[in-house]
Amino acid sequence: MSVETIYKVILYPFINESIASLKAMASVAGESDDAFMDKVEDFRFKGYAVCSDITGSLDGVIMMHHYPETAVAIGNAVCQNMFGETYDYSEINEELGNALAEWGNTIVGRSTDLHSRHNLDYQFSSPYFVNDVSDMDKYLVGVKEIVTVPIKIDGIGRYYFNLLVRSASISGGGLKRDESQGVANPYSTALPTDSRILLVDDSSLIRKGMKRFLSQIGYTNVDEVDDGAKAVAMVKDNCPDFIFMDVIMGEVNGNEALKAMREAGSDVPVVMLSSVTDQELIDECQALGISGFIFKPINSENGPQTLKDYLKIA
Repeated sequence: MSVETIYKVILYPFINESIASLKAMASVAGESDDAFMDKVEDFRFKGYAVCSDITGSLDGVIMMHHYPETAVAIGNAVCQNMFGETYDYSEINEELGNALAEWGNTIVGRSTDLHSRHNLDYQFSSPYFVNDVSDMDKYLVGVKEIVTVPIKIDGIGRYYFNLLVRSASISGGGLKRDESQGVANPYSTALPTDSRILLVDDSSLIRKGMKRFLSQIGYTNVDEVDDGAKAVAMVKDNCPDFIFMDVIMGEVNGNEALKAMREAGSDVPVVMLSSVTDQELIDECQALGISGFIFKPINSENGPQTLKDYLKIA
């Protein structure tokens, strides 16, 4: 199997989504260099990686791989873009970790969603993070090939995509995403500013950003939870006036929480958020009655206006 085939079928969507997310979430430009075959015996862990296991016709791991200083710079840029403030941390802390997790989850989520649309016979695991050098040896067991693509970032440095291949039997051409513009709120009457709004997202970065954006447009009565199950409980016990809810979360996903709310008789307006633009998922949520669907990312420049456009009830 050629480098070109692996790049086009597996890596191409990840490369494109990462460069697009750099621009949207960190306001920095990136570009990819040519793919090449890395020597397995010379491969070294650089210090920080977002990974997804691949099973099926391809057995391996895909990594978005950084030196720690590059990860810190990207994390600072994501925070700065989200909050409109200067960030200058020198090491990965909880806040940068949350920012990098949101960036990595967005890239992997959108890329694996694109793969799934083409009925290919391999699957990706949920993304996870590796930042311990001692953890890397187990990923190299049985690896026969490593395809590497460097990504250059203006003013920051490089990170790398590595595809660690144990075995593979795939064919095909490149995959391309059709850009989605989201699903607009169909109403025209704004939600009163003293209304109670609930934010449901497992990313503390997103909750912090959205809470700030809401405050900027006059909404300060805001609660937040990090899982769909908690949102269902809050709607049952003390119903909010409006909900912004992420789709992919830990215990209970947003679409499942939405269904539970509707089955319990709640008609609270809900706007869904996701980095995954799966049309079946959108159709499912619309059938349950939503007031719009926002596709991430959002940031300090577009966040306040985006939320204002969706905060309509009649």
